[in-house]
Amino acid sequence: MTKHTLLLIATIILIVSIGTIGCALDLPVDAVDENEQLTEQDEAEEENEGESNPNVFLETFDTLDTSVWQVATWSEHGGQTGYDRCFVEDGKLNMIFINDSVDGYLNAALQTREEYLYGTWEASLKPSSVPGVLNSFFTIDWDDMSTSSSTSDGTKQEIDIEFLTYTFAEDFGRVHYAVHAEGYNSYESVPDIALDFNPSDDFHTWGFEITPEFIRWFVDDITLRTYTYSEGDINITEPYQLKLNVWSKENWINGPPEADVECIYQIDWIRFTPAE
Repeated sequence: MTKHTLLLIATIILIVSIGTIGCALDLPVDAVDENEQLTEQDEAEEENEGESNPNVFLETFDTLDTSVWQVATWSEHGGQTGYDRCFVEDGKLNMIFINDSVDGYLNAALQTREEYLYGTWEASLKPSSVPGVLNSFFTIDWDDMSTSSSTSDGTKQEIDIEFLTYTFAEDFGRVHYAVHAEGYNSYESVPDIALDFNPSDDFHTWGFEITPEFIRWFVDDITLRTYTYSEGDINITEPYQLKLNVWSKENWINGPPEADVECIYQIDWIRFTPAE
């Protein structure tokens, strides 16, 4: 047997031995970076932890739970509200305004039954594309729930996100922000915040962060306006309910819209994360 043959046999035995050892140790051929694996796992665990946090309020509108939400059936802003214009369909809350040619203004509204205070509100919203209506997402301390002497004895402290649909155009729109309280000068965005998109074209994540020092409004994680209490007369100090409504009037909103047209405001989900 030649030296060349012996060398070839030794090489083959060495390759087979290495392969056998690798299989015994179960070494992966294409190993994923360990740090990358840990990072993805940590992110998933953080996301699941946030979703299961019992202090976080999350509404996905699989149904309209009337133990959580009070659907308005009263008159407000010159129109009649009702269940038939505030309903869940295909996993989304639909709120409808109609300038009815027979019954006049038909509004819609609903509000949380529970009260909240400091933290961050977020919601996936798609306002109506019909000009001449107002679609809102706001807080209101209308009633001091610690007493039963009245149903309207709250501070009227209020934080607003309001869409005036007449401002919407191709790749453009405006949003109105405000802070109100009974007996105090209001803070309002004047002029209203210009946007580089039409809010009615698609869902966007709108919201505000409420703290003991300031209020910060944002859309899709981009801050659009911050109000610090030191620059105005109003401090948010009392618990409030979250409310949404749709309505119209001639001045400011530039309504009403065309008669008998459904003006649909859609809400995909709402989340409140309390401040730590």
